[in-house]
Amino acid sequence: MRPRKIIAMVMTFLMMLSLLPSLVFAAAAPEGELGGQLKIKGTAAVGSELSADYEKVTPEGLTDDYVTFSWSRKVGDQLTEVGTEKTYKLVDEDLGNKIELKITGKAEMGITGELKVNTVEIVATPEEAPEETTELPEGEQEAAPAEETPTQEIAAEDTPAEGSQTDENTQPAQDVAEDTQTEEVTDIGADEPTDSSADVMQPADGQDTENSADNSQSEITTDDSVINIGTEGYLEVPENGQAEAANQGASAESPAQQEPVYTAKIVAENTAEDGTAVLDFGTVNAGFTQENANSSMTKNVTVKNTGNSTLNFKEISPEHFMVKDLGSLEAGESVDAWVMPREGTAVGEYSDTITYETEEGVKVSFIAKLTIAEQKQDDTNTDQQPAEKPATPETTPEVTPEITPEVTPEVTPEVTPEVTPEVTPEVTPEVTPEVTPEVTPETTPEVTPEVTPEVTPEVTPEVTPEITPAPSFTTDISEVKFDSKEAGYKEAPAAVTINVSNTGNVKLTGIAVSVSGNEFTVSAPSASELEANANQSVSFTVAPAVGLAAGTYTQTVSIKTDQTDYLNIPVSFTVTEAAAKLTAVGKVSDISLANGVEKSAAGLQLPSTVKITTNKGDMNASVKWDVKGSAYNQNSTEAQKFSVKGTAALPDGVTNPDNLSLVVSVNVTVSRGPIVSDAGNNSITGISSDGNYTTETKITFTAVGAGMDIENPIKGDVRYQPLNWEVLEARSWDGAPYSATFRMGKNGNYTLTVTYNQQQFDGSNWVNTGTQDTKQVNFTVNAAPNQTLTPAADKTDANQKNAVKTGDNTPILPFVMILIVAIVLIAGILVYRNKKK
Repeated sequence: MRPRKIIAMVMTFLMMLSLLPSLVFAAAAPEGELGGQLKIKGTAAVGSELSADYEKVTPEGLTDDYVTFSWSRKVGDQLTEVGTEKTYKLVDEDLGNKIELKITGKAEMGITGELKVNTVEIVATPEEAPEETTELPEGEQEAAPAEETPTQEIAAEDTPAEGSQTDENTQPAQDVAEDTQTEEVTDIGADEPTDSSADVMQPADGQDTENSADNSQSEITTDDSVINIGTEGYLEVPENGQAEAANQGASAESPAQQEPVYTAKIVAENTAEDGTAVLDFGTVNAGFTQENANSSMTKNVTVKNTGNSTLNFKEISPEHFMVKDLGSLEAGESVDAWVMPREGTAVGEYSDTITYETEEGVKVSFIAKLTIAEQKQDDTNTDQQPAEKPATPETTPEVTPEITPEVTPEVTPEVTPEVTPEVTPEVTPEVTPEVTPEVTPETTPEVTPEVTPEVTPEVTPEVTPEITPAPSFTTDISEVKFDSKEAGYKEAPAAVTINVSNTGNVKLTGIAVSVSGNEFTVSAPSASELEANANQSVSFTVAPAVGLAAGTYTQTVSIKTDQTDYLNIPVSFTVTEAAAKLTAVGKVSDISLANGVEKSAAGLQLPSTVKITTNKGDMNASVKWDVKGSAYNQNSTEAQKFSVKGTAALPDGVTNPDNLSLVVSVNVTVSRGPIVSDAGNNSITGISSDGNYTTETKITFTAVGAGMDIENPIKGDVRYQPLNWEVLEARSWDGAPYSATFRMGKNGNYTLTVTYNQQQFDGSNWVNTGTQDTKQVNFTVNAAPNQTLTPAADKTDANQKNAVKTGDNTPILPFVMILIVAIVLIAGILVYRNKKK
């Protein structure tokens, strides 16, 4: 039993070894043209990092190593490259713009084509960012995988070389490219089995050559489209010299609808600790008006729509401030809103939070601060009332009767000098009528014998001039000016109250008020009498009449009493003509220009006025254009389409009571100039001088002609069209795609040469100019280990599918031989056991 176990273990090992190719060839390398849907991973907010998402990109298995990257900031139609790494971190300059990602396949890795995709508009914070970061560029659709198109092979008429073995039951293995184009491979430079050297392609002069190992052996090929030139005496070439182009049919998928985002922000010259915008108007005096206020009474805040949808702002009317109503604001648009204090605001300190609110529910606020101080008045009245008015009448009757008989010699010299200078000037208007009747009857009988000679000369000359009546009065307002009204007003301005005060020393009676015309009305005085020195006043009101026609009215209000003449106060009121009301703002026609005009209103031929409609007919309003904010690039030779926004200024006498938007916009198209492509931009991709190539390597290259990507050519455009290519022998192209695949039958140093024709567009066709350009790539091919050569089959079914191409060149023949040996050994053991039984 021991020998049987050993044999069983050996057989098991051989069987496992024979299964290794299934593991070696399992992983297929991606190859073909980029297609499907590219997305961008990450959050569309400043500070976040973006990267490419290949989940829906074809061919499958694509990674970062197979493509190159280009990140560009998109401002309008203008692109500015900002990164070429696998990832890109968003910065402040990206705010309000979009980022475009373009990936381009590496031809040397078997990937061709390119894909583009945009982000949504970049916002300030992740909280504001929408859930979906990606949107397709405008006008582009998702690419669908192209259909596979079989290519029929043209078999050579030559017969296989002697000694080659063919299994009648075994079909040659085929390669299937993962993209949509069937690959044509040309074998160049292998040894011929005959003595003739005329058909054998040799390396260029001076290049080292080594003989291939065992050229008489057959090569096992896995490609049904292999064209072997000068190898083993057979040749297969399609009639047009190139592989047929694959039919591609891609059904575009519409990009996902972007959800609307409603956000806005306010920016002012100052901000509070919590980031809220602040406007500080400082301190102003009470009673200010906008006519006499300085420039600091009007300040601005900037309101920006940071979302992706239009915002419609509601009208607001703060209590202590007047603000501009915003109307509608497009996505990404900003507007400056003026703010000013309201006239008539009372004295005090104000710190009001003013909030703009939209119909979509967005609220943005700022703080307005204002201090209103009392207005300082210059009080020039120096008249003062006596501090001791009641002393005189009280002292006189009391002192006189008591001191007359006893104290006369002592009181006389003391009282006289003190009372005289103090009482005379101060008590004159008040004391005279009271002292005379009281002092005379009481003092005369008692004081005459002793005091008369001393008192009489002092009192009599002082009291007589003080009893002269002096009636007078004044008002607190010397002139009245009413605010103007527009013709057709239904309510008169508020009435003004005038107060009358008695400034004389007698009582005023018969107080009456009148006006000089019918355009003003006055009320009756609140009283017809007014005592002298009374702490009170008589008041009345004056107001303009209702329904006055346009014009200025000036009249006089007269005040009279029984004791005085008239006092006149001028009053005035203006009625203005009814203003025209704005009902619509016209549109500006599209503008088409040649390329290269100056970036200015004049250069872009923008109109200086726009037509507006009012209730009194059509008028013209001047327009201030924001040319600097447009996307026009004066230095670009490409065609451009962009819009320029402006603001209409209403003519004098036109009002906008409905707060219609005064923003106007015009679409401008700038045609491009001729494109003269540079021959220096002609190139060969897919092959390089430092590439690692063997006699089994299929080399695929593409000739890139400068200007071949020009779309919608115009007269004067110049491009370079690839004409032919040569490695030992020449091959020509009849049209795109300008690529080919070959492999060299011998090791050595070689040169690939591509020739380009210069062409110019004459307005309808591309015409050769007779000028040509060539590009070359030198490369080295090494001998492959265990190289064997086998001719291709005479005929291949055009509809037959190719085997999966893995990119692994590991020889499969040793594994097949091991499998055959294992099977033979197993069969021998079974026969041996049967015979033994």
